[in-house]
Parts: sequence; structure tokens; C-alpha cells
Amino acid sequence: MKETWLFVVSLVGMAVSAAAVILQLPSLFHAGEQSSFWGLGILACLTVAFAAGVLYWRPSTSRSNGR
Repeated sequence: MKETWLFVVSLVGMAVSAAAVILQLPSLFHAGEQSSFWGLGILACLTVAFAAGVLYWRPSTSRSNGR
């Protein structure tokens, strides 16, 4: 049961941090806007860490019909 909650938390964290990365990307390409490479890099690393957690705590798919 604990792994299921960790999976859900990792999935939600990955979605939120990936959305934040996507929202920060346009500031890199506009000359007048302030962009933070460190902030974007930290968000990207956080997204990758959550993605690794999703893969690690993924619930097993056991089939009962023997296939």
C-alpha cells in the first residue's frame, strides 16, 4: 500500500514540475524577459527525479488468468 501512495505522489510531482518547466521555457527565447537557467535546471532535475520514482514505485501488473 505504501508503494502505491509513493507512486501517486511521484506521478503528481512529475506532472506539476514538468508543467512548471514548460511554462518557464518561453522565457529562454525572449530577449526582454528575465530567465533563470538555474531555476529551469533545478525544475528539470526534479522532473527527472520524480520520473525515476514513478518507474521505481510502479505497481506490478499481475494477471490472474495465467498469461
